[in-house]
Amino acid sequence: MNILVYEYVLGEEMDINSSLSLLNEAKLIINSIIRDLSINYPSSKITLLVNKKNRKFFKNINILERNFKFELITDLINYKNEYDNILILAPEENYILYNIVRDIEENNISHLNSSSNAIKITTNKLKTNKILKKILPNTLLMYKDYIDINSNESIVSKKIDGIGAEDLFIFNNRIDLEKNKNKLTEQHYFQKFIKGAIVGVNVFTFKGLFKILSINEQIYHRKSKHEIYLQKMFIGKHNKLILDFDRIINNILLNFDGLNGFFGIDFILTDSNEIFFLEINPRLTTSYSFLHQSLGFNPIQLYNDINFDFNIKNNKLFSKNLRI
Repeated sequence: MNILVYEYVLGEEMDINSSLSLLNEAKLIINSIIRDLSINYPSSKITLLVNKKNRKFFKNINILERNFKFELITDLINYKNEYDNILILAPEENYILYNIVRDIEENNISHLNSSSNAIKITTNKLKTNKILKKILPNTLLMYKDYIDINSNESIVSKKIDGIGAEDLFIFNNRIDLEKNKNKLTEQHYFQKFIKGAIVGVNVFTFKGLFKILSINEQIYHRKSKHEIYLQKMFIGKHNKLILDFDRIINNILLNFDGLNGFFGIDFILTDSNEIFFLEINPRLTTSYSFLHQSLGFNPIQLYNDINFDFNIKNNKLFSKNLRI
């Protein structure tokens, strides 16, 4: 199966030096996914579509250079007959991922992403929250107005379509927030801060079935008084909770048609083992890069056999620094 991979950060005319964390994560994901695709489809053409000036980051990878005389969708259409599928790696922010996948679908191009409709719904974290709070008792409520949160509570504010910890702020209380309202936009929503571990679950869905591949812990550090960044991941740290997360994720997926392939769902795990839903990331996330090593097999082979039998309690557990 010939597959064309396109990654937005390295594919477009962006100032990649403005966010080295996004650059490093993009390179990490691309190298991992292309390696796994190449191993699983050894007789196929696996190619990366990239901005010419960024091809220097990759070795031993088939490269196509982005033609900026055309819009992205035109560039992709030009290769439609050479590839069986396209895989898009792009942020949800500003509906970038949704718009690309929608254009692909409208031009009848096969892809390995979730459907554009599923991406559109889950990109809007406020809409996702409204759907899930009806079925998950521990859904962490979101508010458009911080006044709905007790004035003495710590408050988290994040963009409705934000990615990771980008443009996320933590305030000690309402007074602290109001002193720093200049940091916020109309796109920011508000949640009560709950102390606990941030847990990211790697999920794979195909042909109506799903598998949990790893239940990780994400370690965030402060980069300023109100901002944080992802410093480290503990891959598979909470795999022992597979039965709890299997039940929760099954309930989530029953309410979202079109989620497909690899994606992530984030939660907060408290010291008393309460699990609070945070958000769905309808795309391949950074933690994918470590799945092959943890699982002990190529996760891409699940496209060949979704019923492949494995027990994530047997996964290799390890930590990975994302910033040095």
